[in-house]
Amino acid sequence: MSGTGAASVSGAGTASGTATATATRSGTACARATALIAAGRYAEAREAAETALEEDGPEPALFLVLARAHTAEDDDDHDDDAERVFRRALDAFPDHLDLLAGYAELCLRSDPLDRPGRHARGPVLLERLRELAPDSPQLRRAGESTSVLGAASRGPSAARVQRHDVVHALTTAASPEAAGEEARRQAVLAPHDRRLAVLDASLTALALPGRAPLRFLARRKPEYLFAAQLIVAALVIARHVLDGFPLWIPFAFAVLADVPLLALRLLLRGARARGGERASAVVDVEPAAEEPSLPAVPRRPRRELALIGAGAAVVLGAGATTGALTYAEYNAYPRYEAVAPDSFRGMTRMDMGEDLGGTAVNDPGRRGETSFSHFYTGGSGDGADLAVTVTIGDFHDATAAVVEESDALLSSTPGVTPLGDGWTADAGAYGGWMRCSRYQEDLTGTPRTMCFWADKGSIGFVMFNASQDMAHADVEQLARMTRQSVLRPVS
Repeated sequence: MSGTGAASVSGAGTASGTATATATRSGTACARATALIAAGRYAEAREAAETALEEDGPEPALFLVLARAHTAEDDDDHDDDAERVFRRALDAFPDHLDLLAGYAELCLRSDPLDRPGRHARGPVLLERLRELAPDSPQLRRAGESTSVLGAASRGPSAARVQRHDVVHALTTAASPEAAGEEARRQAVLAPHDRRLAVLDASLTALALPGRAPLRFLARRKPEYLFAAQLIVAALVIARHVLDGFPLWIPFAFAVLADVPLLALRLLLRGARARGGERASAVVDVEPAAEEPSLPAVPRRPRRELALIGAGAAVVLGAGATTGALTYAEYNAYPRYEAVAPDSFRGMTRMDMGEDLGGTAVNDPGRRGETSFSHFYTGGSGDGADLAVTVTIGDFHDATAAVVEESDALLSSTPGVTPLGDGWTADAGAYGGWMRCSRYQEDLTGTPRTMCFWADKGSIGFVMFNASQDMAHADVEQLARMTRQSVLRPVS
């Protein structure tokens, strides 16, 4: 009997020792995975936790840190994986408070539209926590959404923390060099601190020669963005005021204005990566017990929020204004009616019985086109035997290219030979664009001139006899007189 009792005691001691060793390994693995998460090495943290679970069996703390390593990715797929970890853990430990609180917080943070089932499980888990431990810190943390599982997704982004630290250091230090030295000193004292390592790398990069503009931009980014938005808005509206102002100019300015911001983003992103790698390399160093030396990242200051809001208002206002002006321009093309006289410069109109079709555009709502042609004869010499063809209607998209193509049109017309004398003419009181060209009729050998005009409400051309001695100015004057004689603006 005594031998049996001794064996029992020995077996119990061995089991107790095995359990203690397992708990120690689990605690070490849990601490290791937690440190890896703090260093941003989430995949390694998951691997460490999963390995410990396979070797030592189910352990609530390991399940919890494994779920945390998934949720730290801030990704929908990893949130799904975290939920599977919590369910597996609660199957083994259904009343574990930390697991219930972590799962409740994951559910409550999920999108009710994207994950309605998961979101609905949050209140049920809170109620279960309330039944098991109504005054527990786990319940308070889950209810207030301050659990460590959600800190990464609810807190400020890594980029915002980095920018805040850089601005604070550059603002409070006597010089950029002094700011860099202080950050370097703190980073050496706490090599495990990712935030200090990122700040040190950021200030080192910004302190290089020629990067004073980027340091200024880091400190004054909201003001820079607001000024750029104002200029882009002014350029967008200017195209409605300045004739011929191309739309690509404001877009080109916006792209150029973003170049310094892009350079700053790339510089800070690189510094963030280098600082994170440096802190990760010393992940096994025991963290310091004292509070971090860097200040907490506050909410955005009111001035910055005001600039962001004002910039958004400027952009929206410019968009609305240019939309309204564009619509007004679309409907503001000039209206004409046909009023060709019976005689013109001593010549008689030969199409007296034809309907001019001018009443078709008297209705301001009509956007259709009406064409007509008139022929005048009876004169002699330059300016005689005149023909004019006009189309009136909505040509709000017309540009100078319409008349610039007239030379090509003349070259493709059968029976005529261009004489290589084409020029841009003054369009006169009706505005728009005009171009004149000389040619010769192949059948008769008569030298003639065609002047082609276009504006937002009419397109036409006039042809008449014109010797080489007829000056350009006289040709243009006759074309303008003809245009104004056959068209009359209407409101």
